[in-house]
Order: sequence, then C-alpha cells, then structure tokens
Amino acid sequence: MPKAFGLSILIAAISVPPGAHAQQVARAADLRHCAQLSELYIRYVGRSEAGPSTPVKPDVNGGVALAKCHEGDAAASIPILERKLRNAGFTLLPRG
Repeated sequence: MPKAFGLSILIAAISVPPGAHAQQVARAADLRHCAQLSELYIRYVGRSEAGPSTPVKPDVNGGVALAKCHEGDAAASIPILERKLRNAGFTLLPRG
C-alpha cells in the first residue's frame, strides 16, 4: 500500500467529526433493536394462537414495519413493532 494512500485514510479517520461517529453507533444500536423486535414480533405476534399451521390474518402495519426494518429504516419500524408487542401483552425492557 502506498504511503500516500495510508496517510489519506489516516487523515480521513481523524477528520470524521465525533458527532458522525456517535450517529453511526446510535444507528447500529437502532438496527439491532429493530431486528430483536422483529424477531419477537414474528415469533409471538405474527402467528395465530391456534398454531403455526393455522392461517394468520395478515397485519398490514406489522408487515410494513418488518419490511422497513429489513430495509434499514429502524426509526419508522421501532415504534410500530413496540406498540404491536405491547398490545399483545409484552412488557418491553427500556432501551439502552
């Protein structure tokens, strides 16, 4: 690797504002939280109480929230998934 290339990477890493790094960390945490909520929703709420082979009445809002979470839009997904889980009787732990 040429020295100039390594130096430019070092300069780029140093010049990243601390706020940008904090935003990246927060976004990663939101995506992990969204994935956890999605897993809970799919496992417990997205299925019929009669069993996995019984047809499930589709929940459009839940499906949209799952799709948005999968696309990386945690900000739009998390409130919906949290509400759906609370309405199903789940007590969610505080984030953080």
